[in-house]
Amino acid sequence: MSRFVSPTAEASPRQMLALAAAVNAALRGDCANTGLLSVAAGAVQATVQDPRCRAGRLAQLIPLDARAAAVRWHLAAMERGSMRFEFDAVPEACAFGWMLSGEGQSAAPSESRA
Repeated sequence: MSRFVSPTAEASPRQMLALAAAVNAALRGDCANTGLLSVAAGAVQATVQDPRCRAGRLAQLIPLDARAAAVRWHLAAMERGSMRFEFDAVPEACAFGWMLSGEGQSAAPSESRA
């Protein structure tokens, strides 16, 4: 698991090693931008409260059981501290993993140029 490196102007060998270890962990994907979401039967939405949520981040749900794999969903809102998923129908309780990625910057979608 990666650890935060203290933001300091100190250029000590200890600080440089901590910085290198944090960068290497991030490059390995050890960013821990994941979590679990249980959805109750009959639910039409579910909200994840997490400080890593913010505008501009991408969110993905990963089905953890066959019931979750059959559910249609979309990301309805992404705000600072929370994200909300909406579902077409959840006939039985199911479980998802979730993942966040991206820088979290708000920007207009870029246009593709041919």
